[in-house]
Amino acid sequence: MSSRFDSRDDLPTSREMAATTTYQTAFAPPAKDAASIHLGTDTETEAFTASPLLPEIPTSSNLDFDLSSIISGSSDPDVDQEKVKKRASNVQKLAEENEKLKAELKAMTDRLEAAERKRAQLAQKRNKQQHILEPSST
Repeated sequence: MSSRFDSRDDLPTSREMAATTTYQTAFAPPAKDAASIHLGTDTETEAFTASPLLPEIPTSSNLDFDLSSIISGSSDPDVDQEKVKKRASNVQKLAEENEKLKAELKAMTDRLEAAERKRAQLAQKRNKQQHILEPSST
């Protein structure tokens, strides 16, 4: 009698065995605990918990939401007001610093332009003096 696995050619390869295991794992029934996900191998005992549950969406046909209930993050309006004041103060300081830097940049630009004009005038004056001192060769 010949067995199904008489020769080595008939033995399943490790790739075929892995594919079978993957197929069995992929189509296995879901775990009883819906909050954990099993990785699929029999030797693995670690299970990862799912991310925290999101708030439930009401199933009623009326989907009107109060915008304040969605946006409200903290329950203390004084804390929120203090944060807004602090942020406004920071914005004001940054705006003042920005204006100061703009004024400094304008002053530097004006000085640079004046220096370039003076250099151009001196170069022109030097060229005129050179032409006057050099006799014409014609």
